[in-house]
Amino acid sequence: MQAGNAGIARVQRAVGRHIAHARKALAAPQLDDDAVHAARKNLKRARSGLRLLRSLNETAYRRENTRLRNAARRLSPVRDDKVLLAKLTELIADEKRPARRQLLVQARKDVRNARRRDWRALRSPQELERIDEALASAAKRVRKWRSTSQGPDDAVPELAVQRLFRKGRKALKRSRDDPSDECLHEARKQAKHLAQALEILAGRKPPKKTAKVLARADDLGDWLGDDHDLAVVESRCLSLPADADKPKRQIARRLEKRRAKLQDKALDAGRKLFRGKTKHVLESISPAS
Repeated sequence: MQAGNAGIARVQRAVGRHIAHARKALAAPQLDDDAVHAARKNLKRARSGLRLLRSLNETAYRRENTRLRNAARRLSPVRDDKVLLAKLTELIADEKRPARRQLLVQARKDVRNARRRDWRALRSPQELERIDEALASAAKRVRKWRSTSQGPDDAVPELAVQRLFRKGRKALKRSRDDPSDECLHEARKQAKHLAQALEILAGRKPPKKTAKVLARADDLGDWLGDDHDLAVVESRCLSLPADADKPKRQIARRLEKRRAKLQDKALDAGRKLFRGKTKHVLESISPAS
């Protein structure tokens, strides 16, 4: 991505920095949940940086985005298992009915067994080496990424964050019209993409209005993240043996009520995030030095 624009160069450096942080986290002598969480978080931010530069070179974007996405997916099982265990433990503590409690305990046992298998797979030297090689290759290619666009490159990052805003707004509208797990998850992803790209552009000390946009995006992501976790718990419980049909249905109804409240909060945050005022804030942003 060799271009003369300072804003583009700043985004390049941010992508490389986040990849480097992810590699460092995964190189820890004792790979644990904190290291995996840090690596995944940095890879998400690196991919958000790539989105800011996508229009410079679509082919290069697709290649490196796929490389980072695949590396992150190898880390996902152990992180997802941890989140699911915490959610199941919380539900078990609140559950007084023996049949429902037993069902949740069985689901937690299954997740614990899966988590042990996932950790063994991830901690193998061969797997960690493959991930590190993929990240090193991506970082090297990003540094050499050249523009193939026909137009001026000066406003590429700013225009990209405005496109992310439009995509996020459309995803939120779809989730309001069709609050399926798939649509809600997509709305959450788009809100995260917007927030992470905005963080890169705004720098460590964003202006007050920009900080408010970031806070709303975080709220939307958190509410829909909790909703997604409950959706996974519900799916796990419903997949358990059929002789527990009644308690499974009862747990599903209980989870649906909690999810409805979370979705209401998320959609309210989304309305505030994807309104006209936010669009004007984004149009005024230029990459921090």
